[in-house]
Amino acid sequence: MRRRNSWFKTASLKLANLVSEPSNQIVLVLFVFLLGMVPLIWWLERSGGNDLFRTLGDALWWLIVTIPTVGYGDIVPRTAFGRLLGVIVIVFGVAFYAILSGQIVSFLIDKKLKERRGLAVVRVKKHVLVLGVNGYLERFLMVLPEFMGDKAMSVVLVNDMSEDEFLEVKDKFPHLMLRFVFGDYTKEAVLRRAGVENAFHAFILADNFHHRSLDDADDRTIMATLSLKAIHPDLPVSAEVIKIEKASAVKRAGVENVIFNGAFSPTLLSAALVSPAVPLFFQDLVANYESPRLTIVGIEPQFIGKPFREYFLAMREKYRLMVVGIYRTEKELSIEDMLSGNDAIDEFIRSKLRGEETEETKYHVNINPPDDYILSSEDTYAFVIR
Repeated sequence: MRRRNSWFKTASLKLANLVSEPSNQIVLVLFVFLLGMVPLIWWLERSGGNDLFRTLGDALWWLIVTIPTVGYGDIVPRTAFGRLLGVIVIVFGVAFYAILSGQIVSFLIDKKLKERRGLAVVRVKKHVLVLGVNGYLERFLMVLPEFMGDKAMSVVLVNDMSEDEFLEVKDKFPHLMLRFVFGDYTKEAVLRRAGVENAFHAFILADNFHHRSLDDADDRTIMATLSLKAIHPDLPVSAEVIKIEKASAVKRAGVENVIFNGAFSPTLLSAALVSPAVPLFFQDLVANYESPRLTIVGIEPQFIGKPFREYFLAMREKYRLMVVGIYRTEKELSIEDMLSGNDAIDEFIRSKLRGEETEETKYHVNINPPDDYILSSEDTYAFVIR
């Protein structure tokens, strides 16, 4: 009952705000005036012996086709007063349509402008959020569909770009359904406009847009993560971190996947001393943004219970893919798994721990497994080179 009253109160306030606009008041007055012509024309024509106006429905039909000056001619007034009312309906009807059409066009243009400026509410589902801007944004957008396996995926950018800057990025990725929300991505109000409740995953870039200092990027990442989790606690979040000492704080805030900015640079630079071919190999493997060579694929059910060698050869022969690693998901034992009995002691332990148990999932990457390694249901993905 309280929820219904709240909805009614909200609807009443919105209606009051709508009617308070002068243009809306004019449309409402014209609508009521024209609608009032229905019983009047019906009474006049019926009194004058016009059998075409048999019911109020006939009079309403005449009004609808007369307002836009269509006039099918199936129902027409024959009395002098009826025809005078017809002239009045045409004059005020044209004004009604002109004002109403202008409002509709104005609404659509305003909506489009808000979307381009990032001020509209995003109404999509299963989309990816990208918070912040840095020099890797366009490369990230280039690679993301390849790994997700969906080149037409919905991506919502949340940052403080200008309209022109967003359109420049959007034009480079016509295959993506790119949307834009302008504002501070650490604020809950801004994130709600981005549709966090319906998002599939959130990525937070180390934001240095508009010459921001990277020294504060990790703090903004932590605040953004807390805001994301406050709205959608189960939303998976991946974040780019600048300072290694901030990684633990970022993880405590709720980030599942932490990526260190420039983490591979020392290795590649050192490898160049051995041979220039080493960094070239890694660049072609993981930094080919147009067509990444290293990617992940789901392990097909028919290979569960089979040795890794058989899976490796099948993927090589069927898809020309080289399997280099296995992605394994392991869930911690729950209280119910450990307490299988129904005796009083088990019930007592359950009652004490109920509400405190959290099922934690661990992820492992098994690079180059042995040939006799048996694939299980916990082996969900394979890392492959194409």
